[in-house]
Order: sequence, then C-alpha cells, then structure tokens
Amino acid sequence: MCRFPSKWEGTWFQSGVRTPITIELNRLSNKGRCLASEGDKFLVVGDSGVCYKCIVIHEKHINVLQYKETFCHGRSTLFNLCSLITGDALLYSMFRLNAQPVHCPFKPPMTFTYNRGHGECRSPVSSIDSCIEESRLVLRYQACPDVSGTESAVEELECVAVWKEGSSRYLVGKVSHGHITSNEDRFRCFVYEKANPLQNGETGFSRNEEFSTFLTGGSSYGAKQKLDNADYRLAQSGDATCNGLFSPMEGSRTMSLKKAPVPNKCKFPGWLTYFQHWHTLDYRKSYTFHHRNTTLKITNNSAVDVSHSSDGSLHGEIPDVIVTSMGLKSSLSENGEIRLICSEIKSMNQTQVNIIAHFTVGCQSGYVCLWFYKRDVHVIEVQSGSTARRSEDACHSSHFNFQLPFITLVTTNPEPRECPYSGKFSVAGISKMERQKRSIAINDEKPEKAIISVNRDHIRSKRNLDSREGQQCEEEMSTLIVGCETSDTLEFRSQCSSSDMVQFVRMGNALYSLPAYSCHGRWTENDTNFLITTPQSRTSIGAKRYCFIYREVGGVIHFSSSSQSCVRNITTGVEGVLAFNATNIGKYERET
Repeated sequence: MCRFPSKWEGTWFQSGVRTPITIELNRLSNKGRCLASEGDKFLVVGDSGVCYKCIVIHEKHINVLQYKETFCHGRSTLFNLCSLITGDALLYSMFRLNAQPVHCPFKPPMTFTYNRGHGECRSPVSSIDSCIEESRLVLRYQACPDVSGTESAVEELECVAVWKEGSSRYLVGKVSHGHITSNEDRFRCFVYEKANPLQNGETGFSRNEEFSTFLTGGSSYGAKQKLDNADYRLAQSGDATCNGLFSPMEGSRTMSLKKAPVPNKCKFPGWLTYFQHWHTLDYRKSYTFHHRNTTLKITNNSAVDVSHSSDGSLHGEIPDVIVTSMGLKSSLSENGEIRLICSEIKSMNQTQVNIIAHFTVGCQSGYVCLWFYKRDVHVIEVQSGSTARRSEDACHSSHFNFQLPFITLVTTNPEPRECPYSGKFSVAGISKMERQKRSIAINDEKPEKAIISVNRDHIRSKRNLDSREGQQCEEEMSTLIVGCETSDTLEFRSQCSSSDMVQFVRMGNALYSLPAYSCHGRWTENDTNFLITTPQSRTSIGAKRYCFIYREVGGVIHFSSSSQSCVRNITTGVEGVLAFNATNIGKYERET
C-alpha cells in the first residue's frame, strides 16, 4: 500500500489554496490518494478516478515541503508520468500549520538597512531585537525621508524552518504586525548569506556537514549555525512562496544585517545571588539568577492556585506587580517569563542596590530601574519602575519613584528565627480571615466570629461537621501564644485546644483554619514591623508564606497579614488577610 511518510502528516498551507491541505496515510487532500511511490515520486489519482498525476515532493524541512507535478492524464505508470515533469515546471511550497518553531539564524542585537526597490534606507538605521523565545525576532523599520516607500513599522518574525540548498540558505517565517489577517500575508520566505565569509572559502560548517549536504541533494536543515556574530545579506519574498528567491541581492525587500554592540553587562551583588532561587510569598512567581549572576529570570509557577487577595475576597488573577509597575500588560508574562540582564549598577552597599536592567518580556524589550533591599538573610524586597527605551532614562523620576509597591521574596527553605515578643496574649478583633477553598461547612447558627477547635482525626473522616459529633468548643476571644514550644513559633489557642486540635475561625456558617506559624526574617521600617512566617498546620490550605505587619501603640500590638507581599499602605489591626489586636497577659505556663 502506498503511504506518504508519517512525519508529513498534518495540515499545511499553500499560497493560492483557500483551505488547509491535509496529509494523512495515503491521502493528499486536494490531490487524491497515492497509488504507488518510489523515493520522492508519488503516483496520485483524484477522487473522480480519472485524473492521474505524478507528484515529486522534496522535504526541505520538517515544516516545509516543495513539490512539482504533472497535469491530469489518463491511467499510466509512475515512471511514465514522472518523466513528463520538466525542469522549468512550477515549484509549489507548502508550510506546516501549527508548526513547532525553530531557532532563528540571526542573533540580536543587530542593525540593518533595507531596500524596497526605491533605494536603500540607511539613515536612520533600523534594528532587530530579541524576544524571550529564540525562535522570534522583532524588526523595527525606520523611515528614511529621502527614500520613497519607506515607513516606520514594527514586525515580529517567528522562524518556522531553516535549510541549506547549494550555497544558499533559506528561512521560512511568519510575520506579524497590525495589518496581517491571513496566512497569505503571514508566511514569507527568505534567502540569506553571510556578508563576511571566512577566509579560504570556508563556510563555517564542518566537512561532514558539507558532505552530508552533498549526499542529500543539496538540502540540509540540521546544520548548526555557528557564526552568530556574522553580518548577513537577506532577501524576502513578496508573497507566501519561495518562488524567484535565488539571491540575497534580489527580492521584494532586501536587507543588510550587521551585528550591533551588545548592551553593557554587570553582575548582581553577592548578597542577592547567594541564593539562586527566590519566590514570592504565594509562590506564584519564581526569581532565578543565571549566567554568572548577570541575568535574572522571573517565571510563573502555574501549578500554584491562590484564590484569595488582601481583603480575602478575590478569587481570580492576582495583579502581577512587577509587570504592571513596568507599564506592561500582565498577559504578556502569564505563560512566559521576564528576563532581566544587569546593565549598570547605579549605587550599592551591603543592604541595598540600585540597578538598571535590560528587560525582555515576550517580544517587548527596553530598560527598567530596580531597587533591591536585603531585609534578612532569607528575605529580600524589590521595587521596579516603568520601562524606558534608553538606559539613561530608566531611573529618571518620570520612570521611578520610591512610592512604588514592594515585592517580597523569600528562599525556598528559610531558616527559623526567634519570633518578636514572647508570652501569652489575648487577641481581639479577628477579622477578614483568609477564605479557604476547602472550608468546612456547618449548619447550625452561631455567632459571626468565633474560634473553634476540632479534632484532627474528625476532620479527616468527615468534612461536614455536626455540633453533636467530634470535639469542638467555642470562645468569643482567642489566645496567641508566642515562643511556647520553641522561640520561633507563634500559634493561636482556645481554652480547650491541645496538640491534637486544629484551630478554626467561624465566619458566618463556615469554618476556616487558623494555624500556628513559624517565624523567619523580620525588620522595622518607619515604626512599622514586618515578620515573614510559614503556616505549620497540615490542614492549612492557601499561601506558603505570610507577611505579618504590626505596630505597637499604647501596649496593644495591631497585627495585619498579607499572603502576597509586605504591603505598606495598610491599617494594621483592621485590614489584611488576617487582622487582630493583641495584648500581653503574661508569661505562658505549660499545663500539667
């Protein structure tokens, strides 16, 4: 049975063909079914049963097929029909739809001049910038006042296929800009060559690669591009084909590419990179230092599901502080990453550093002003300004001010620290408790707020609590114990609580867990204290870390907490995921 190669199966685009072409088993959707084959030659009969064709298909790349074909003939053999194809027969190109992109052969930053048939646009010079993905480039065209047909425009190019044919190299890409609406406008073919070839006719490829290219008939898409710093000449097709592209000097648009100076690089300070991995309190974002401490990558942790906000009511997307403060759309980084390369250290000491960084988000890039603050060995904070095209503008007052929100970051395994204060505290005014997804419903009417202790085994065996089953008790007032078992522990208790009891707060007709916390780093800023904690209870469902913000006024400590960051504009004891007021009532004495 004749079948097309399985690696060709899928849907393809061909210029001039309105519907996608499908290759599956022995069928080529717009041609018919395969009857016989030999190498790259296929005998195909149309669905009518009267149109027989020879189609010669060459795989230039896993994402590009090119073919020639005969006209319709009566029934004949593969050999007879294929002998009718002449050398000047039309060459058709098919580009795979939904293709896995490939690395682009050009490595930004680069500058280029271009010509659309009315003269070369040299000044101002155009540029190519990188995207997060190495398969995408941003081309920024400049308009030359003295050259007609030139205009300022920004295009994104996604590289779909790269291959070598003879002495020429080809690239197929998908171009994106505001006016493109169809694949006819999106797909473009390019032919390119190095403008500064090596001496003695070298091509930059090994003898084995050149020999394999010869053996495969002059088509090699596996050859590695080794000359990242080379200058190139490039010609672009005027439509979604590779027809008429024989030389980088002739095309609908020709370009000369030159390597641009690489932006300055510096290193993030040692106290910042001592731990390579950092996380936001809710673990939604990871901050990781790479490449000899010159690069910081911010990535999403998609597995983390947080359904609360600082007021305990938000169940959707939490704003991305660093993206919004940079003036970018938060959707740009939802499934990707932000790359920050240290460009210049403006000022630095042992606890804070001001850095200008070159950022890339998707295909947007520029400069941003950053301030990093060391709060404790395992705690840092960062402020980010808005983006600027030029590095010298990034830290200007128009792009950065110190009233910007702080992003609090912690290490994966922070060390325990002694909690502030020590002893037994009465707690009043517990409000706005963190809303838990797996809250425990109760049906009987009770006061709106109360602390309840429930046996752990009973929770595991039954989600819906009945007041007649299990151990539970209620108090209008709870107790906060600091430094009971160890000096780094802070926990809530009621009179009937014990080691096998879990603390809950009643909000309406639902219960929410109120766990013990381990203390980590803490610091003071403008008479306000900040404490990083970790919930200890295994029944706790929610954030991995909390920041307790507190102030002591007249012997009363006003606490608020946040699961996102150590917020500054908060009324302690009133606002927050958890807010309460604590008064010292003496030392804690262990019950005998």
